[in-house]
Amino acid sequence: MKNIDIRPGDTVRFLNDVGGGLVTRVEGNIVYVEDEIGFEVPMPSNEIVVIERKVASPQSVSTNSANNRNEQPVIKNEEPAFEEEESMVDERHDDLNPRFYLAFLDGGHKGDKQMVDFHLVNDSNYQCLYLIVEMGEDGLARHLYNGRIQANTKEHMEQVDASKLDVSWHVQMMLYRKNKPFALFDPVNEVLKIKAHKFFKDNAFKNNDFFYERAVLLPVIKTELERRVENLTQKETRKILQEKGEFNVPKPKVTKDKNPDIIEVDLHIHELLDDTRGLSNADMLKLQTDRFKEVMEENQKNKGQKIVFIHGLGNGTLKHEVRRLLNSRYKTHSFQDASFREYGYGATMVII
Repeated sequence: MKNIDIRPGDTVRFLNDVGGGLVTRVEGNIVYVEDEIGFEVPMPSNEIVVIERKVASPQSVSTNSANNRNEQPVIKNEEPAFEEEESMVDERHDDLNPRFYLAFLDGGHKGDKQMVDFHLVNDSNYQCLYLIVEMGEDGLARHLYNGRIQANTKEHMEQVDASKLDVSWHVQMMLYRKNKPFALFDPVNEVLKIKAHKFFKDNAFKNNDFFYERAVLLPVIKTELERRVENLTQKETRKILQEKGEFNVPKPKVTKDKNPDIIEVDLHIHELLDDTRGLSNADMLKLQTDRFKEVMEENQKNKGQKIVFIHGLGNGTLKHEVRRLLNSRYKTHSFQDASFREYGYGATMVII
């Protein structure tokens, strides 16, 4: 359709950006589009295309004018069904390396809670079926999100309290295209560790290609290079950085008698073991509590030493066991909830 045909009520898509929505008003060459989360976005008329037109049907007005004066039927463009999909194709994409991200933006404060806005970003020419779950300590999945997201689209999921996003999410995905041959990919099955409270501590929000605001982007579909880097040991990573001149070997420091102010110990099972297959919940809990006791025994004589044990929230089993041991076996030491700003709700600080 020609740009001069754009009218309020039309459904449009952006040509040079992901997304689209409903036209609310037109002022000269600027078209105002309400997106899926209710924001009105101004766009030049030559950068959008109409995919659905809302017009009044003379017959419906005459037969239903008494009951439906404000309702108008939607009449779709007389084009093949696949044209909608093809309109979202970005020729700049490498179809053999599709990209998909979990995106997190600063959501501001609600009272004393720091919020993050969670989005999905499909930066590919494929439609995507997705499922996001969280695994319980009983080994069973808890449903979080599922659905279908169009090619080259970003979708706002919800606003979440940052302190509740110290989690590991399992993401499963299938990519496909309609009415056109495509490269068939194996289903995606990735585990993503999220610690949203650290986004603010570590200045993790960065400029990006998808949002006007800074965001944290976690890739779900990883390239071969990204996988190889993930599997490198710390020694190998340092060696590569040294060869590239991006890492200087630090000079040996003079050892001080004074202990570090705080020792951090992460008791999450995925930090203790690379593979938990074949282990029962009781086995995993024993490994976690054994690690807790090991650290406590190592520091029994370090009076004043502060130790933060990161146990997460989950169903509370590990936290309960840590507190039980502190109240019985290690009752001579004091303890309290660790700093919320630093660790969220899922950590306990022990003072020897």
